[in-house]
Amino acid sequence: MTELRVEKLNIPSVEFNGESTLPAISENLRLTFMQDVFELGEEDGLFVNYGMVEYGFPYKAQDKYTRKLQNKEQVCVVLENAYLKATFFPQFGGKLHSLVDKKAGKELLFVNSIVRPCHLGVRNAWMSGGVEWNCGYVGHNAFTCDWMHTARTQLDDGTPVLRFYQYERIRGIVYQMDFFLPEDSRLLYVRTKLINPQFKVVPMYWWSNIAAPDAPGNRVIVPVTNTFTARDSHPVKIAVPHYNGIDITYPLENIISIDYFWNIPARERKFICQVDKTGYGLVQTSTRRLQGRKLFVWGNSKGGDRWKNFLTADDESGSYNEIQAGIAKTQYECLPMPPKTVWEWVEAYGAIQTDPAKAHGDWEVAKNEAAGCLNRLVTEEALEQLLQSTKAMAKRPAQEVLFRADGWGALEQERRKLCGEDEMCGYLDLGPLSLEQMPWLSLLQKGSLGEHAPSEPPVSYMCQPEWTALLKKAVNGQDQHNWFAWLQLGLNTFIEKDYERAEKMLEASVAAQESPWALYALAILNRDAGNHAKEVAYMLQAWQLRSDDLSLAKEVLRCLYENRCFAQLKAVYEAMPEMLRQEPRCMVYYAFALLDSGDMEGAEKILFKDGGILIPDIRECETITLDLWVALQKKKAEKFSLSVSSREWMQI
Repeated sequence: MTELRVEKLNIPSVEFNGESTLPAISENLRLTFMQDVFELGEEDGLFVNYGMVEYGFPYKAQDKYTRKLQNKEQVCVVLENAYLKATFFPQFGGKLHSLVDKKAGKELLFVNSIVRPCHLGVRNAWMSGGVEWNCGYVGHNAFTCDWMHTARTQLDDGTPVLRFYQYERIRGIVYQMDFFLPEDSRLLYVRTKLINPQFKVVPMYWWSNIAAPDAPGNRVIVPVTNTFTARDSHPVKIAVPHYNGIDITYPLENIISIDYFWNIPARERKFICQVDKTGYGLVQTSTRRLQGRKLFVWGNSKGGDRWKNFLTADDESGSYNEIQAGIAKTQYECLPMPPKTVWEWVEAYGAIQTDPAKAHGDWEVAKNEAAGCLNRLVTEEALEQLLQSTKAMAKRPAQEVLFRADGWGALEQERRKLCGEDEMCGYLDLGPLSLEQMPWLSLLQKGSLGEHAPSEPPVSYMCQPEWTALLKKAVNGQDQHNWFAWLQLGLNTFIEKDYERAEKMLEASVAAQESPWALYALAILNRDAGNHAKEVAYMLQAWQLRSDDLSLAKEVLRCLYENRCFAQLKAVYEAMPEMLRQEPRCMVYYAFALLDSGDMEGAEKILFKDGGILIPDIRECETITLDLWVALQKKKAEKFSLSVSSREWMQI
């Protein structure tokens, strides 16, 4: 018998402390693209850089977390039969937190023992471990640390089904995942649907990211002879399994952090597995819609080891790699999804036992061994049949809603209804509306966003052509003098990269009523335009209006640091409330100002605070603490050099 139940898991967790008060347009949140240089053949057909998103706007950043842990009960949903126990976190994007092989008594995934986000996601916060589901655009998506709508339904034979679903605002699509574990199954199945309800082509992205434990001798097996990877930040294709003198199919052989996008031929079955020295491990397979597979390694080096440890408990290595599956060949691209289209597939996860001599032998032998063992678990034909036989289930309303997420899908349903458009996914309960949607409901029903205090952070943002059109109509009517409406329209126009018009709209917002939010947006706009004097002036003006705001404090100090305005930085920091002065990122910026003023002792004290200062939301590849150490050493060297020169002159 298969069980579906809701439980509480007591796990050390940090507090997220809410969202940023600022629109998500900081340079620290900008997403990166591949260079427009390729070493690929015309037959490769990759959509490199197609559909890239520069910011996570209109979502708000999650950047207020600390690193302090305390025991907390986290909600989880469990699917369990005689063979597998799967534990999910609905509040963290529906993450599959744990998958236990009950017969072997082994965990198949890398399970993070704590809830500790770091800055690797589109909205900043992201956590390692388990299996996460990334939809819409390149990166760890907007819901990786946020709630999914969660419901219970069932297969035709009564097997319970766990359903996660969400409306994704940047792409304007719905995605749905139905998990089930039949009574006699040794595999966990997930049936995924991407739904484009619009009359336009949408760039689409999907990757299922699986954290797999690192251990000496572990090997990743995929049915390929070559793989795509990055060389000097542009895509190339290389042979498998040997590259740069190592066997890249053994994750710990890779010294540096690197991605391998396995180029599975169209005729080959789509799967990836990682097995240990005994031939035992985790396998993931799917129907053909999920054509891509990937290995990501942090690198078997001090830097890689430090990042893995930084993402988990201080006394744990946190060592893992990622094996992944996606709709495209690589993560350098999105695929064009036609209008009014549904893409769907089935994935399967479970334990695999291979002959260790074959799995760790010749590459061709290893691939054949893994494929044969997988076929004994489930055939490709059986997966395709499962996809078809569950189509009706995936269109039925759930029997019970377990948890509700945000109300943006409900707002989109309301917009479509009032605008005479087709209903979107009517079988899914996307409600109810909440406070975040109220200004937009007012715009929809009354033609105005309503009144909002400029001293208070905007309750939400929206960026969608239909809403932009309504905003334009509003500012030419009821909201002609509404600072909030002009702010929203200016931000929408900024995201569209129409910077000249965006600046005029944001200036109109300030003219209607001065707010720190519009001034901040003007600062960012001028940063991108290279007008750094105006950037600094606007940022300081915004800060004067709200000098107790943590999100703004980090941004004003970042601005002054990047523009080398150290005297102003020092003055702003020293006038801040004590709580803000204790924030590690603010302290590091201040240390640079101290160093500039000649206070090496003060800067060094900050750098080595508590054995070495830790910035909770330091971004992957960010080197600010290293930069501070280097700058400090240069100052010391300069002082020593001057001292030596002075003594030599005295001797003369």
